[in-house]
Amino acid sequence: MAEFEIPTADQFAAITRQTAERMKHQLLAVSARYDRRGKRVMIALNNGAVVGFPLASLPGLECATPDELGHIAVEGGGYGLHVACLDADISVPQLLSDQLGSTVMKRTLVRASASRVNGRLGGRPRKSQAA
Repeated sequence: MAEFEIPTADQFAAITRQTAERMKHQLLAVSARYDRRGKRVMIALNNGAVVGFPLASLPGLECATPDELGHIAVEGGGYGLHVACLDADISVPQLLSDQLGSTVMKRTLVRASASRVNGRLGGRPRKSQAA
């Protein structure tokens, strides 16, 4: 079994930078509210998108009344939603992954990563000239 090695200060700084960079691209909640007309929980994300989910897709909120959903709090820096009167907690990244499909999220992340790499290399590769 491998022994744990304490990272050096440089390794720790590199890991911290990598984590901070990954966090910039993580979809997190900025605000959340219940839309009575649409009977959905609307979540504003840190990329400017607003997504709405029916109550049936939110664990612990399936049978909640509109009054109980009047106070949805964003917690954990946007990672979670909390409804105090129901003692319900919802993971935002997990909800997005489950409801929007992991392949859609994965494809978006892969495209964004490839775009960043191409940008660092000077943009999209040129097509070779046909002779």
